[in-house]
Amino acid sequence: MDRIADNRRFWLLLNLVLLVLHGFGLYCYVVYGFAHPVTQLWAIVLMIHILEFPLAFIAVQGRKVGWGTTIMATLIFGFTWWVPTRRGVFHA
Repeated sequence: MDRIADNRRFWLLLNLVLLVLHGFGLYCYVVYGFAHPVTQLWAIVLMIHILEFPLAFIAVQGRKVGWGTTIMATLIFGFTWWVPTRRGVFHA
């Protein structure tokens, strides 16, 4: 059995969950403002993703991934993008 960390479907499922969170968080922000708990959770996730930038650049070093791709993918997906990219599950 493959390790879960090398399972492409596992990482894609996590990325899908993050896309749903981004969509729902943006919706709650537009409709209810920042006081809504989902909006606050979304803001926390975005801040964590921003803090992951240095780790992402180190992780994909040598994989020929552009800095723009690294920034955008890390901002949207965080470690669920750069960990599988480092492991070779995602081919950037």
